[in-house]
Amino acid sequence: MSALVPAYALYGEGPDGFPDDLHVETIPARAAMHDWRIRSHRHGALFQFFFIASGGGTAIIDSGAHALGPGSAIALPPLVVHAFDFAPSTEGHVVSVPTAVLDRLSHREGSWRGVFQAPLVLATGEAWSAEISAVLCLAHGEYNAHRAGRAEALAALAGLILVWFQRALTAREVAAGSDAGLSGARLVQRFMAQLQADFRLHPSLSDRARRLGVSVPHLSRVCRQVTGSSALALTHERLALEARRYLAYTSMTVAEIAFSLGFEDPAYFSRFFARHVGVSPRAYRADPARVRPKPLADARGRSAPGEDMRTRGQPLPP
Repeated sequence: MSALVPAYALYGEGPDGFPDDLHVETIPARAAMHDWRIRSHRHGALFQFFFIASGGGTAIIDSGAHALGPGSAIALPPLVVHAFDFAPSTEGHVVSVPTAVLDRLSHREGSWRGVFQAPLVLATGEAWSAEISAVLCLAHGEYNAHRAGRAEALAALAGLILVWFQRALTAREVAAGSDAGLSGARLVQRFMAQLQADFRLHPSLSDRARRLGVSVPHLSRVCRQVTGSSALALTHERLALEARRYLAYTSMTVAEIAFSLGFEDPAYFSRFFARHVGVSPRAYRADPARVRPKPLADARGRSAPGEDMRTRGQPLPP
């Protein structure tokens, strides 16, 4: 039987209330006391943002490994299982923002929840790094100073950090191609947000495309251009990911997992899982660490550790 993956408000502190609009701390403040290794965990109602100023290491995000170095920036939505193995003396910051704060900052279509509905890993250049470093240092100082107007200042700084990550994602999309490429990336973002919301319901691709205002061939073609995988493959990958989470971190039976993911026949679910993961559900549960999920390929047919998990392309321009 698999143990549940720990759920924290902040790593090691238990899922208690979160009183501020954001929490800011340096990476050494928590990582050093754990020998620079943060074990697998998740957060129920927090978005987290990481920035590596110097040093580096490895991030494990939903079983995928991402090499980190100076200028690496990460955005993690709630419930994503993640772990870190930092190089000693790594410097940087970790920002945690409650989902309610994101909701307050969302004021138009394409809200923050849509932008950060999947993990984001970026490699930033010198100018981008300097900008976010300045904001994070300011936020860290404001968080610890406890001066008048602290709540308002923290809310404003949370907005600046969120804007920086959104701009960084947009810049990456632009760097990856033309305006048409940017439009395609936005379509894929909308598709992924839709998929995140209803993947358990198994709507047809025709229904998904209709709701997005495009044809099925166009949706699949754009998904391949942006991610290297078809819309159907992305749909299957999302289901397989959730199945791996249930198998690794809960004691639900295979049949219970199948029904919770919208499969009417547990036997069909087992065949689906084996086809996409490479082993049966029971074999995966016996040793999740031994089985690496089949990665989504980029347009060149290769997985790309450390790249944006949604819109793979070139690192941010300096």
